[in-house]
This record gives sequence, C-alpha cells and structure tokens, in this order.
Amino acid sequence: MNQTTTPKTKTLGTLVAEESLRDLVFREEWEQTALARLVAAQIVGYRAQHGLSQRALAERLGVKQPYVARLESGERNPEISTLVRISRALGVEFLIDIRPETKKSARLVTRTVARDEATHTHDGVAVVLAAAK
Repeated sequence: MNQTTTPKTKTLGTLVAEESLRDLVFREEWEQTALARLVAAQIVGYRAQHGLSQRALAERLGVKQPYVARLESGERNPEISTLVRISRALGVEFLIDIRPETKKSARLVTRTVARDEATHTHDGVAVVLAAAK
C-alpha cells in the first residue's frame, strides 16, 4: 500500500528564519524594515476593524490613497512625522525604544519613563523624549 504524505505548510516566521540563514542581504533588509512592517500591521488592522477602504483611511489621515497603500506594503520605514500623523488621526500608539544591541535587557521607554521624562505635544500627540541615564 502506497502512503502519500501531505507537505507541511510553513509559517511566515519559519520561511523568514530559513531565508535569513541563507541570505545575509535579506536578513539585513528584514531587520531594517521591522518598523515598517509594524506600522503596516497597525494600519491594516485599523482599517479592517473600522471597515474602511484605503481611500477612506487616506481621507482621515489627510493623504492620498497611494500613500496608504505604501504604508500598508511595509517596505519602507515611515518618518517620525508620519507616525505622529497616524497617532493623532487614528489614536494609535507607537512605542519605539532605540538602544545598542548589547543592552537587550534594558528598556529605555516604559510607561513610567514616559510619565517622568520630558513629554512634548506635537500636533495633538504626546511625544516622549528620553535618554538612558
């Protein structure tokens, strides 16, 4: 009797991990666009949750539809001003912590730090500026 096996479906994480091991250029680009993919997921999720088209979301953001499509592609990191615009218009919060890779256990921006450090408002959005002491 001949048994047939069904090939296992690989997850995105598995595919990315395998490709990262094979292709260092891919790994570098993947790591460099992490913020872009995070923003894309937030934008797509917001649109789905609110039943909006790209055009309708573009109107809320004060941009054109192709700009929303580029954000959703996750291929290019957005400018800080773009994150401010998204946060203000959609109520989405972004927390970005930039530190040397050697300090993995330290978290610079926590809610406590955000409360205690210099918080500025920019176009109706709270922006926390903090540096490790």
